[in-house]
Parts: sequence; C-alpha cells; structure tokens
Amino acid sequence: MLTTCSENMFKIMSKVVLGDKHIQELSTNKIIDLMESGLNMKFSAEQIAILNNDFTKPLLVNACAGSGKTTIFILMALIAIAKGNAEPNEILGITFSHKSKLDMGERYAKFVSELSDIGLNFSNGKPKFTTFHALFYQLLLQNPEYRSSKVLSSYRFFVRDLADQIKHPSNIITKDEMLAEMFDLNDYLINQGLTSDGVLPDSADGNLSTAIKLMAKYSRQSHGDEFYSDYVDVLNKYQDLKRQNSYIDFNDMKLLLLESMQTPEYLQYYQRIMSRFKIAVIDEFQDIDNLQWEIISKLLSPETLAHLIVIGDDDQSIYSFRGSNPKYILNYKRLLPNAQKHNLSTNYRTGEKILQKVIPLIKKNHVRLEKNLLAAKKDKGKFILYSTKKSGFSGDSKMLRHLVKQINDPKINNNDIAILVRYNSSRMLLADWLANQEIYADINNASAILQNNIVYRIITELMKAMWQDKYKYFSNQANRIGFRSYKNHTEKVESSADDKFNKLSKYLKAADDYNASTNTPYKRHDERVKVYFNSIQRFKTKISETDDEQKAAKLSKTMIKDLYKAATKLTDRYFDYMEEKNFMSKNEVNDIKKYLEEELGQYKNIDDFFFDEEHKKEILSDRMKQGKQEHRIQFLSLHQAKGLEFKYVYLYGLTDKEVDRHSLALNMWFPPEMAMDKYIKKWKLVYKEHYKFLEEALKAAHINDYRDITNNNAFNPINLDKTLNKDKEFKIFHNLYQEIENFSAIVEEERRLLYVGVTRAQQELNIRIAPDSNPLVFELNLPKKKKQTKK
Repeated sequence: MLTTCSENMFKIMSKVVLGDKHIQELSTNKIIDLMESGLNMKFSAEQIAILNNDFTKPLLVNACAGSGKTTIFILMALIAIAKGNAEPNEILGITFSHKSKLDMGERYAKFVSELSDIGLNFSNGKPKFTTFHALFYQLLLQNPEYRSSKVLSSYRFFVRDLADQIKHPSNIITKDEMLAEMFDLNDYLINQGLTSDGVLPDSADGNLSTAIKLMAKYSRQSHGDEFYSDYVDVLNKYQDLKRQNSYIDFNDMKLLLLESMQTPEYLQYYQRIMSRFKIAVIDEFQDIDNLQWEIISKLLSPETLAHLIVIGDDDQSIYSFRGSNPKYILNYKRLLPNAQKHNLSTNYRTGEKILQKVIPLIKKNHVRLEKNLLAAKKDKGKFILYSTKKSGFSGDSKMLRHLVKQINDPKINNNDIAILVRYNSSRMLLADWLANQEIYADINNASAILQNNIVYRIITELMKAMWQDKYKYFSNQANRIGFRSYKNHTEKVESSADDKFNKLSKYLKAADDYNASTNTPYKRHDERVKVYFNSIQRFKTKISETDDEQKAAKLSKTMIKDLYKAATKLTDRYFDYMEEKNFMSKNEVNDIKKYLEEELGQYKNIDDFFFDEEHKKEILSDRMKQGKQEHRIQFLSLHQAKGLEFKYVYLYGLTDKEVDRHSLALNMWFPPEMAMDKYIKKWKLVYKEHYKFLEEALKAAHINDYRDITNNNAFNPINLDKTLNKDKEFKIFHNLYQEIENFSAIVEEERRLLYVGVTRAQQELNIRIAPDSNPLVFELNLPKKKKQTKK
C-alpha cells in the first residue's frame, strides 16, 4: 500500500497527466493501476483477468459467496466508460432486489467520486440500475392499455376476500398459510413458463382434473384435491380483484409484457427503447427464471446479447420453489456461443476457519460449476459446534446460553447477531423462549408466533374454557375432542336449548338434557368434558376459599398440572389421528406440548400465564413495539438471509424433515442429470445389493411411483431389460426415474441452502447437532471428538 505522501504525489501527477481527452488513450492495465490507487484496493489476479474483458464475447463471472460481485460489476462498468466502449447511460445493470439496485447506485457514485480525486474523470450521467420487475413495468407502461395500472406488491392486500374462497380449510395449517402455499405454487407455474393465464398449467388444456394432477406434481407440499380446487377459486378471484381495481402484480409484469411482445409493433417498440444499451449486466444470474430469460433475450439487441455479462454463483441457487432455474448459469456457454467464464474464488466475508468447514459439503454436489473456494481472512473465524443427545427444543442448551450472553453483552451490537433457520416452525419455540428472557425476535412471519400455532391454540383454549367457564373456547375446539361429528353434536345441543351459550357450564347442563332424550353416541364425550370441568372448578373454589397462601399456591400448582392434563387427554385421539395421517409432525406436536408443560410449571397462577402469553404475542406481532424493547434479535430463514452478512450467526433447527439418512442415499446413487442408460445400470446394481435400503430411501423421499412397480406383477426388477421392452412398464419406470431425479435435485439445493447459511458468518458460526439433525450437516468438516486418555 502507498504511503500518504506518495499517494498525494501520485494524485498530483495523475491530474497533470490525465485530462478527459487522455483517459481513453490509456491501456486497460494502466486504468486498473489508477483504480487500485484511487480506491485504495489491491485487486487479485482473478479480478484483473475479469477487468481486462474486451466486451467482444458473452461473459459469465462465477463468483463465490462474499467475493464482491457488486464491486466487480461497477469496476467493469467504469473501465468500459474509461475505454470508450460505452457512455454511462448506455450501460444497463439488472438485479433482483431493490436493495441490490440501491447498492449498485451508491457504489457507482462512491467510486466515481473517489477516482475523480486522482484525475480519472468520467462522463456525466450514470448507468441504469434496475430490477427485472421495474424494467418490465416501465416497458409495460408504454402500452396504452396499462398506463393507468397500479402496482400491487402482494396478494395480501386482498387477503380477506381470498381467504373467503377457501371452502375446504385445512386441519393442519391456517388459511393464511394455505394462501401462502397457493401463491408459491402460482409463482412456480408462472416463472417456469408453465401457465399463460396465470392460473392453470397450459398442458391441462382447461381440464380441472388433469390440472390438479399436474399441480400436485409441481408442488413441494403434499395436498389433497380439495386444496387445488380451492387454489383455482382463490386465483380466479385474485384475477377478478386485480382487474376491478386496475392492479397488476409482479408476475403480471412478466406475463402481460410477454403477451404484448407477441404483437410485432410492440416488440419492435420495446426493442427500440432497449437499443440504447450497448452493455448489459445481469447480477445474481443463478436466480433467473424461464420467463425473465425469454423476455430479456428478446429485448436486448443482438449486438448487446453477443457480449452479455452475467454474474452469479450456482452454489447459491436456492429459489427453485418459486421457479428460479439454475440451468441458465450452469449452461451459459451453451446458451450463448463463444461465452467465456471467469471465476471469483476468494471470499472476503467469512473467516477461513469457518469457510473450510463448508467446502467439503458443497463439493459433494454433482451438478455445479467447478471453482476453488478461498478465504481472504486467513486463520480467522470461529466455528462452534454444540452436540446433544436430545432432539427438539431445549432451553438449557449451551448454544442458547451462549446466544443470550452475546445478546446481553454491551460490547456487541444486537444487529450483528442473526439466528438462521430452515423452517418457520423452528423459529416458534426459540422466539417464545427468548421473549421470556425479554429478548424479542423479529421473526418476519405471524404464523411462526407460538400463540398463533394450532397445537398451542387447541390446548390453551381448552384450558381457558375449563378454567374461565367460557363456552366459546370450548366450541372453537370441539372438533379436536371428537372430530367434526362431535362439533355437529354441540351445535345440535345449542339449537335444542335455543341458547347461544356464554358459559361452558350452561352447555354441559343443556347437553345432559339433550342426551337424556336422544340416543347419541356423543354423550360419552360430553361426560368426559364434564368430569374434567367439574374437577377444575372444585380446585378453583378451594383456592378462592383458603386464607393460607402456601396452601393456595400448592393447590394452584396442582390445578395447573391437571388443567394441562385435561386439555391433552381430551385431544389425544385427534393428535394421534393427525400424526398417523402425516397431517402433523409427531416431533413438532410433542415439542410444543413439552415446551408448554415446562412453561406452565413455572407459574403459580394460571391467570398470570394467560396474561403473559397475550403480552408476548402482542409484542412479537407488532414491529413498532419490538423496536421499543432493549434487546432485539434478527430471526431469518436461510432463504431470507441470502445476500446478508452478520458477525455472529446461529444455525438453528436443521432437522431431517426434508432429507434424512435414507433418502440422502438417492443423491449418492442417482445424481441429477444422470442419463437414462446409466440410471438403469445403477438401478440394477443398487436393487441387487441394497434392496431393503433402497425401499426405505424411496419411502423416506415420498416417491410414490415406486408402488406402481411393486404392485405390478408384470414388472420384473430382476430381468429389467426384458421388462423395459414393454411400453407400459417402461413408462412406469421412466416416471420413477423423473421422481428420483427431482428429489436428488432437492437434496443438492438443500446443500446449497446450508452453504448459504454458513457463509453469512463473518467472525463466528454456531451450529447444533442432535439425533434428528439433517444428515447434510455431517458433510461439513466437523471438529473431531477428542479421545479421552486412560488414566
């Protein structure tokens, strides 16, 4: 690095030598030297190779996490301007988020200002930095049909109207969560170019039953036909609401623009607008979807497309669930002939001791672009592993104690700490536990607040019903006691008594009269509720009548245990059924029950518990109130964390829900993009040597097409070649091949998600392993257990 004196002398000399008219006469290497000095940077050999790009061929910059993608883009733009390849306003930079767009603009202005100090002056103006959505919307507004349209940022603007269209509510998730899954599916269909009307797959030809089968195949979640029937009603209503209110959403910007491009006059008009851009750069190219590529490749001029620059990292392609397609970055050289590829292999964010742990994991992916992964921060970073023999949530874990200690440390800014989770359900118990320590998490999802969870609500509302003698809470959960038929029975009792009960005790009295006059099988349920209710009310009377504080406290503690026991006993059959049918996760249900029981054990007064729970819910649901708390913590999903960085990262709740030790084998045996002939050969070997494990792996991966083989007497897996000569059997086997390939691709995306999580950490990465941990965690280069020496 230059000394201050020599730097000043260099700047003076530069200003003497460099007038505007001389910049273009300098060699690229001379401009790079000036940039290093003016920006106080030292470029790597890889960066210099990229900056020497001559803008004559397409270029892929394959940039690892933390390698400075935005910086390299801005530097390339500045060199293009300095060399006279383009004026600032002839350069187009496209990204995916508003934050990235702003970052590009700020970085460009900062660099131009700093370089002007050494006499490296650039033309006035600046490149056009934009998101795909903003670019498409600006073009769409040129069409008179859409000039009065307003942008709708989320379907949630119409959430009540849309929720009313759900005629088959789920017993597992809320209507809010159902809507989220419906719109995720809709995003996937649109972004993959599978629908032109924005509702049904085009290949269904308007046939609803065919469409339902296709959508079930595309959805990452397991749903019955009723869900997809409601999906159609919800999306049709959504389209109507947008039309009535002159709204277009982000997906419409793509669909409507592509539709208008079918008209030659409009296509040519859009192309004329875009023709001003001599250089185009697409950032985060691994996130592009089919529709975006189809549109942008038609809008850019052939000359600009011939040297299109794309920057991305295939190891961070994690949005396939919403339609992003990594095939574009993986096959860029085939996509655009003569394309060059340069790597950025150095991570300037993550300390070496952390980065080295994740390299073996990501290199296990079969489908990826080869590149080295290096850390600029040599011998830096702290990787802390916590091991436990207990699955599920544990408030006394060492990792959580370390987290609370850091949060309460006045030397550590809470904004530098982040908890990253794979699933929303993982946030729930931890966020609630932290709230008990007066640490409030911004969990970015109302459904991930414990007090909104269905298991929690079932138990606590039945507790309230029996303690507070409130019929409404009992009525809300009657179907969890004896399913829908018992709920119908309670409504009949209401009708016969001609009373809208306020008290549970009144319902039970009316139920006695009703059951005495009718031969109903639900009398047994009423009697069970009555036994528990009367027991709790006797406790309540005893507590209120005693003057002995110690005795009252002891009675209250016993009553709270019995109240919880009553609520869980009444609903045991319901939860058993939901778990058996895989509508609920047994582990999640047990975790919530165990947590709730432990919470209740800390209270002497049940009313205090109910009050505190409402208070927590109020704060966790209100960002304004969270902002007023002394301690706050960022709680993000791995998907939300992409593009961010934190000094201290906690990876939490990495369970085997998506991939377990059996299903992981499918990726080892049958990697994505495996040719059919190699797949058949591998199948024979695996079937012969690992039949039982193969069967377990297919079951664990929920690959149901395997049953079509086992249930087909004509299918002979031993003499496979002869079997596959039959059309029907070949089709069955090919479907299985596709399902296995899809699952294998999911495994590789899960690896990329874990890679993204680890590389968010700058200084410290905390991770916990347990019996139910995702097996991919063990592909990290974990510290070896120290062997104990015998004394």
